[in-house]
Parts: sequence; structure tokens; C-alpha cells
Amino acid sequence: MSTHQKIDRDSGNAITNALSFFETPHTNVSISSSSFIELLTLNPVNITPFHFKIHASTNYVDLAKCYVLTELRIRKEDEHGRLTNLEAADNNVSCCQLIGHTIWKNCRISINGTQIFEGNSLMAYKSIFDYELTYPQTVKNSYLSSAGYYDDGDLGLNGVGFENRRLLFAPSADGTQKSAQFMAKLDVDICNQPRYLINQCEVDIELLPNESNFLIVAPGATNHKYHLEILACKLYIKKIELMDSLAFDIAKKLELKPARYPMRKTSLKSLFISENRTEFNANLWMDQVPRRVVLGMVKNADFVGSQKTHPFNFQHFNLRDISITAGGVTFPAAPYSLDFPNGKYVRIYHDMQEAIGYAGL
Repeated sequence: MSTHQKIDRDSGNAITNALSFFETPHTNVSISSSSFIELLTLNPVNITPFHFKIHASTNYVDLAKCYVLTELRIRKEDEHGRLTNLEAADNNVSCCQLIGHTIWKNCRISINGTQIFEGNSLMAYKSIFDYELTYPQTVKNSYLSSAGYYDDGDLGLNGVGFENRRLLFAPSADGTQKSAQFMAKLDVDICNQPRYLINQCEVDIELLPNESNFLIVAPGATNHKYHLEILACKLYIKKIELMDSLAFDIAKKLELKPARYPMRKTSLKSLFISENRTEFNANLWMDQVPRRVVLGMVKNADFVGSQKTHPFNFQHFNLRDISITAGGVTFPAAPYSLDFPNGKYVRIYHDMQEAIGYAGL
């Protein structure tokens, strides 16, 4: 009978999973049924912000599976200020990147009358950072097209991505005005954690869209102002029905202590750097030290919103060095020495990839 000689005597014994002949996978016995339900806005779609209400019931809600469906159409103003359909001559007008997410300027969520989340006007930039930096290109080119993502390449206003988004709204050959549908996850902190919302909770959701000047890109337009119309806005949520015995046990425990939800708070802040500045200092936050800081720089005209420019045209602006000081400690410990015009920025690029988790793959 042969025996293995261990390199370390304290190492435990293990067998390969290929020999687990007498074990079977676990069976989920906690859920009785689940289904997606459709919620309409409480107010007409031509009045913003949009309000949704999830009424209290015996079902639990999977907040990670909340999706917003929007149907959009681009129209233009005539000389009298009235909205008319696009024509064949309007062949250089499109929406901005990832419109299913970036259409939203702010979001407020209240549970049982208590506000638990309120963003700010930078919600669109948060979505761009999240999906551009954390999703692989294959997913962005496939699944995220349902949210209006089309790769811009070099961000040219006449590139492939711009053209694909333009065709979504371009009038057909017979002059019929087209609309496009987009579906995107509700991208807020409470919806980015895995735990279900307990039953008997009434949830109020308020969504405020961005202005048309921010959402529409029309670099060649000279005589017309374009508007993005929202024809429909619906919320899809996943409701969960638990097994009766488990639901009863959870209800009994909730009488003794509250439910806890692990969330990572996301804070956004905008800073203005005036022209001809060679050095800039700013206080970011005064409370907790963040686990990650993402910085993007755009021109002020792009940030405010102009139909002749792209709001997500991030540039380096010949940045030479950047550092963050927290609790008397400076990060990074060794200063950067950047030279973007000559292509010398590999270290800061590597640090970005490492921070978002790609370096260890």
C-alpha cells in the first residue's frame, strides 16, 4: 500500500471532486416561486421626475434585479419652436453612449417613508465609470447593447459607435420616425448588494433624467435644436415568494433584531479647474477613507452639456502627476512621472487595471 509523503506535516488530507460518487449538489429549498412584475410610472411620461411605487406585500424583492425600460425618440425644433420629426437631412444626430444608464441624472429611493438613497447630478458619469472599467469588451459589445452601448473606438463623432446609435433613431426610407427601446439595471447602491428586501416594505423610487443638451450628440447641426423624448418608462422588479416555514422563521427573528444589508457607498463629486493652472489641490471627503477613487477629466463645455460635443470625452490634458493624501499618508508612495504626449504613462495605467481587479486575472 503506497502512501504520499507530505511536504508539510500540518497539511490536511483531500481528495479530488471527481471521486465524489456519493454526494449530490445542494437543492435550494428556500424559494417557493419568483417572477418579474412590471410597474408603470405614477405620473405621465411627459412630466418629470418619474415616480414608481413598489407596494408592500408578503413577497420579498430582489433589488439586484431591478431594471428600467425606456423608449426614446429624437425630435427637432422648427422655426416656431414646435417639435417635428427628423428628416433625411438630419443624418448627423445621435444619443450619447450607454443611454439606458446615462439618461438618468439623479435617483431617490425611500423605504417605508425613510429616504435611504439620494445621488447627485453625476449619476451618468458613475455609470460610464462602472461599465467602461469593469466589464470586458465582449460583454460591452453584446449584452450592454441593450442599454445603448456601442464602442466608440477613438471617440470620434463620426465613428462606428456614433453611427450605430444614430441609426437607432434615423427615419426610415418612407420618412417614418423611429424610436428605440433600452433596458438597463437600476444602478444605485442599495441595488448593488445581493440580499433580498424583506417583505411588507413600501418602496418609492424617483428618477430624474438629464437634459437633452447633455444626452444628444449632433456635431454637424447648425440650424436645429434636438430633443430626446421619453415615450415610455417602465420598471421591472423580481419578487420572491419564500417557503412558508422559512418566511415565518425570518419574521420571528425580525421581531428581535433588524435586518442588515452590506452596502458599499458610492460618492461622486465634481471639481472645476480653471485655465492656465499648473497645480490644483482640493478636499475630496472628510469622513471615511474610500477604498477606491476614480478620476476622469473632461472639458467644461462637455460636462455642462452641448449638442456639438460628447459628454464622456475624457482626456489627459497633459497631466504630469497626481496623488491623494489620507490621514497623513500620500498615495502612491512613489510619485508618478507622466508624459502623455510621448506615451509614458504605463505605470498609472497598470495601477488602474490593478485597482479594478484585472491585474490578478
